[in-house]
Amino acid sequence: MTVRIKSWARVYLRRSTSAQESSLETQLQWAIEAAKRYGIPLRASLDDLKYMQLHRLTYYKDIYLDDAVSGSRTKRPAFDAMIAEVKADSSISHVFAFKRDRFGRPKDPVDMMVIDRDLKAIGVMIVMSDGVIDPSITGSAALGQTAMSLFGYHESGEFSRKLSERIVLVQTQRAAEGYSTGGRPPYGFGRFLCDARTGEVIQKLEDNVEVQKKGCHVRFQPNDERKIAIWIRILEWLEADWGYKRVANELNRLGIPSPDAGRTRRDNGIEHAVSGRWNHNTVKTLAGNAIITGVKIYGRYSEGVHYRVSRDGPRPVAHDELRPDGSGKVLENDRSIWIEASAGEFSHFDRVRWERLQQKLKERSGSQAGKRKASDPGAYPLAVRVFDLTEGCGSVMHGAVRRDRGTGRPIYRCGAYMKSQGQDCHHNTVDAESLLQFTLRTIVTTVKRAGGAEKLRAAIEARARAAGGQPQTPEEAMHAEIHGQVEKLRRQVEQAPRRILEAEDDDVRAMLHSALRDLRVELAEREKTLAEVAARLPIRPQQLDVEAEVQKALALLDHVQAICADPVAREDMPRLLNDLGVRIGLTFREGRFNGRRVRKLKGGIIAFGNRPLPCPLRTGSGLPMPGGLPVDPDQPRGCGCGHGCHDDHPEEARCLPGKQKALPSRQGGSTKPSALSRGGKADSPVGSETPRHPREARRLSKVSRGDWIRTSDLYVPNVAL
Repeated sequence: MTVRIKSWARVYLRRSTSAQESSLETQLQWAIEAAKRYGIPLRASLDDLKYMQLHRLTYYKDIYLDDAVSGSRTKRPAFDAMIAEVKADSSISHVFAFKRDRFGRPKDPVDMMVIDRDLKAIGVMIVMSDGVIDPSITGSAALGQTAMSLFGYHESGEFSRKLSERIVLVQTQRAAEGYSTGGRPPYGFGRFLCDARTGEVIQKLEDNVEVQKKGCHVRFQPNDERKIAIWIRILEWLEADWGYKRVANELNRLGIPSPDAGRTRRDNGIEHAVSGRWNHNTVKTLAGNAIITGVKIYGRYSEGVHYRVSRDGPRPVAHDELRPDGSGKVLENDRSIWIEASAGEFSHFDRVRWERLQQKLKERSGSQAGKRKASDPGAYPLAVRVFDLTEGCGSVMHGAVRRDRGTGRPIYRCGAYMKSQGQDCHHNTVDAESLLQFTLRTIVTTVKRAGGAEKLRAAIEARARAAGGQPQTPEEAMHAEIHGQVEKLRRQVEQAPRRILEAEDDDVRAMLHSALRDLRVELAEREKTLAEVAARLPIRPQQLDVEAEVQKALALLDHVQAICADPVAREDMPRLLNDLGVRIGLTFREGRFNGRRVRKLKGGIIAFGNRPLPCPLRTGSGLPMPGGLPVDPDQPRGCGCGHGCHDDHPEEARCLPGKQKALPSRQGGSTKPSALSRGGKADSPVGSETPRHPREARRLSKVSRGDWIRTSDLYVPNVAL
């Protein structure tokens, strides 16, 4: 067998963790002394090792280092690089490793013996403190080396298996008692050494500090109220149907550091400081951690390579639970395997409420492939409420960002055009913010045109008296008043945490925290009073609660005004629009801008409540949607509604009937009569002196009225809509 001439050597160092097995210094010191005994030059020193650890290097001079890498893995960065260099460089004659278990702890001894055989075949000597593999030895002596290798690797692998089984047993016992089983504490929590008998906290443990004290174990306990409040707010956002990415973006917008802020990490071999920004995975991890409810869960995931937790204790790892390199796959266990125990005398979030949220998140965690995602969902409060009625299209208009000017602006674009890549319909777009402001002004104006709050109250009361024929009792009046107060307090409590997070001054935050506590106390008292009054209310079949309806209508009006004035309250805009049943249909025409053909807004209609838009509505893929006329199966796209939503008069614009001047044609206006709408006459001119008042509905929150949109209210100078 070929034996390489004694020349150069390499040393291999490995440890699984910083607290396990022989220290790296001990391994290197032994290798230096062994190389001297063999008379082999070795470019290695303890200073070189410190340099490698400081810069997280896997190879430097003659040293190969796998730090915090399990020996059960058949693929290791430094080990693989060393084997490749030894095979390629014939001047390397020796490899030094402190022990066989540093060289590897294989599940199957044959895996490492194959590597030993390959190195021996090319004439490389492997020197270890517990044995030597010498390529110059042949015959029965070589057979003895092989037997020693087989026994040594089996013993080192068996040690890992026994250690793994023992760790799973101990962790299971600790988890059943609510103690920590290792790892960093969650966001807003710290590590505390506690007396196992009394539960008394002995001391707080800083990061990377390990203390072993008889009769004491470590618990995770909350130690940062501000972070706990942020965690709770995250859960509340998720309850409000926010996505993980939207939550992360909002936290970043508020300037809140992520849980790993200030730490360092290593990606692709490069160590760097963590950005401190939130991402969707961090939010998802917090949302699924039950410790916020005072319960610690162990065994939710498995990732071992020898033993894993099961209902009956540690179980051997199955072959399909390992990757090709020998590392373990991270798999989620069945819930029946989880170990749940009290983490201490605290609970910052109701457990039943948390479980409902988990079920909700699980139901909506389907594949997002092919679904359009908005970079700023708050920019599209009218999402799925705007439809393109041009030529009977009826497609929903999706939120998008127009980036041909500056940083871009949010718009709504025809879904059929987007889905078909321009094959269906036209490139019809409208400015999202202009349309939103117009919609809000229309809602307020509509209420004022109805006569304001007093006439609104009188109309609802008259309708209710006629329907019920019975006067309102004092208890009913009191119930309606308290109900309005409760709704107002609930909105204030919902918005308070957001205001606290945005406050920069500590004194202001403290004041807002105090105000929030007072609001919660007041809300609890008013809810209790409301329940007591409700218990005394008389039972009336199908009776319309007049005062409640009035309060609801006025609350909606106040809500609109608050949304327009307060950016924080704008989060409630989608809910408001849903309560009103708002749907907007737009028509577009071809126009000219700077000598080129463009699509311009022609007109439109806003429908409230149960009033359908004058066209069958569809998704971008052509599936029917509610809120429009029934779909005629014999009519492919045009609706044939007769409302002029897809007529052949591109110059004609829809206007609000009343004292309005005709718009010049360059702004998409027309001097021709408007199309027939509810309550109007076919030959009514646009400039008619008598305004058309829409028929009043039974409830303001379910109004049945529509108003034609004035194109000029949505027109942006120098921009083709």
